[in-house]
Amino acid sequence: MGRWQAEWPERCHFIGVGGVAMSGLALVLKEHGVRVSGSDGAIYPPASLILEAAGIEVFTPFDPAHLGSRPDLVVVGNAISPGNSEVDAAVRGGLSIASMAEVIERLLVPSRRVSVVAGTHGKTTTTAMLAHLHQEAGNAPSFLIGGSPLGLSSGARLGSGRDLILEGDEYDTSYFDKGPKFLHYWPKIAVLGAVEFDHADIYRDIEDVMKTFSWLVRMIPDDGWLVYQGDDANASKLAAGARCRLLSFGLSADCDWRAANRRDKRDGQDFDLLVDGRPKERVECVLAGEHNTRNALAAMAAAHVAGLSPEILVPAMKTFRGVRRRLEVLVDHGGIALYDDFAHHPSAVRLTLETLRRTMKEEERLVAVLEPRSNTMVRRRVQQDLVDALEIADVVLIAEVDRPDRFSADLRLDVDRLAADLQKKGCRAAGPCRVEEIEDILQGDARAGDRIVVMSNGGFGGLPQRLAAYFGGER
Repeated sequence: MGRWQAEWPERCHFIGVGGVAMSGLALVLKEHGVRVSGSDGAIYPPASLILEAAGIEVFTPFDPAHLGSRPDLVVVGNAISPGNSEVDAAVRGGLSIASMAEVIERLLVPSRRVSVVAGTHGKTTTTAMLAHLHQEAGNAPSFLIGGSPLGLSSGARLGSGRDLILEGDEYDTSYFDKGPKFLHYWPKIAVLGAVEFDHADIYRDIEDVMKTFSWLVRMIPDDGWLVYQGDDANASKLAAGARCRLLSFGLSADCDWRAANRRDKRDGQDFDLLVDGRPKERVECVLAGEHNTRNALAAMAAAHVAGLSPEILVPAMKTFRGVRRRLEVLVDHGGIALYDDFAHHPSAVRLTLETLRRTMKEEERLVAVLEPRSNTMVRRRVQQDLVDALEIADVVLIAEVDRPDRFSADLRLDVDRLAADLQKKGCRAAGPCRVEEIEDILQGDARAGDRIVVMSNGGFGGLPQRLAAYFGGER
């Protein structure tokens, strides 16, 4: 394997370009003038459409011939395993190879003020909010977001300003770079949300997770800032070990930036912003729920330590439109509302359902449709956590565990038992169900007043799109 010399390449090839982050970095390099190509086993919207619109040539499936006339740099995504035919060819040919996070570290981080958003939940939404606030203030930031913000053509941009805003993922970087991505990003400003056990495939326990986040906290220079969730015990514990300046956010009375008199609405929320105990202005946000209150506070506080005043931030927050697949409204028609939500953890499921429940009338039904797919959600260790989260709904439909052969029966989530336990709690629950069965049940049973939320960190076999077509008026 060749050692990359960390110069802007003339030609770059991305192996695994269909991922959200990889396709975003490909766009950034293209904006800089690099000739970019990419490959993947298969590629789907929105990444396929974004790359096509940018004029980036994409190949499927993998084939060493796609390396063509020896690109200056080959970027390998974290979904790519040793033995991939293109990677093997690149190694044999002595091509320069790097992970996505290393490219960001070497090409984008130098000469920019870096803000990194980290934590178990809310990273994508908070990063999108922070990028939006800087844009509205005229700062022309560069950003890489692990999702697709509504109102933007993509979650990546190479801006002319000094700020670089990054979603700081704690997942490992590549098969040859096993540390978390955020250790490549060298933040001047870091946002730390709630910290929980997640990614059970690479972390042993919460102590292992905490150790990894402590490395990020120690990377912040003494003249930098850690903006942390003050009403999360783990985030507060990590903040105590920081050597930089601190600013807390949350709903607790002792937080530096906090919300009061919060009110959820069907189309979002509003709350009073208090800074150091003093009331500022009433904030309006398109996203409902306490977790999105904290996301908004985090983004505004991080923008503030970067020099933006609350008087600029509050109007800018009002124009933020949200992020695709974060409780995204697909249909609101005929009395039925359909949402698509990226669910990767039991806590995220609970927060989503609590948010919807708070904005519903008593006679309306909350229908939860779950695909257990993430490396945390498919494991027996979250069995009771999922019962506690899903019992908030009136009706629960659970798909089969994704790739169940990865785990023995004693380690794998027991969907039969999950459905039975929910029935004991008074829910109408069924599972494991095939995607086609879920579709038939919903189409036959849905009625006016239903709020249906489809939750998965994957494509769920195209179920959200087919339900959107059906409930949107094409039935």
